[in-house]
Amino acid sequence: MQTPPSAHSNRILTPVVATPQSLKGYGWLIGEPDGPEREKINFYGNDVRVLQPASFHGNDDLCLNLVTFTHRPFQVRWMEYHTKHTQTFIPLKGHPFYMVLGKPTRMTPDGSVNSAVADLPDPENVAAFYFDGSGGLVMDIGVWHEVPFPTETQTNFVCICTNETNTNLEAQGADGECVGGDLKKKNIAKNFGFTFEIRT
Repeated sequence: MQTPPSAHSNRILTPVVATPQSLKGYGWLIGEPDGPEREKINFYGNDVRVLQPASFHGNDDLCLNLVTFTHRPFQVRWMEYHTKHTQTFIPLKGHPFYMVLGKPTRMTPDGSVNSAVADLPDPENVAAFYFDGSGGLVMDIGVWHEVPFPTETQTNFVCICTNETNTNLEAQGADGECVGGDLKKKNIAKNFGFTFEIRT
């Protein structure tokens, strides 16, 4: 839910609880056992179950980051998406957090590019989600996002991404934006004249 912006004002996002249903079109909630089960992996009978809760994919460049986010104002000045992997954030110690997500625009989840669409998030499809800390998020290819907003003073996350994404982020341009093989990161204030703000 959002309110229309006036010139140079924030666009207010009222967060919704992250559920498998509310995240449709953005990604997958992972935490509670869900999804197809690998029934042939049965060394331990019913004591161990292996499920695949998301359409997770990437390439041989995938890596594991441990990222620390400190509490910061709930204002979105940057949004990005990835082209080669389904980036994943998993909080440690059960700490809650918010995510601001936008449905894919130019880069579609199947990897194709729709050049008729602006390479920016569609403000009408940007939403804020509240995660209670019991699970994490797998984002689909092309999903616009800002990095997590923790509710605690400091929260550590496991982040599954590509080394290419890390390299792309290290090559920040003079305008603060990044463009690389697995990343597009845009300055929301510069492109829209407003920012998004989570209001609880």
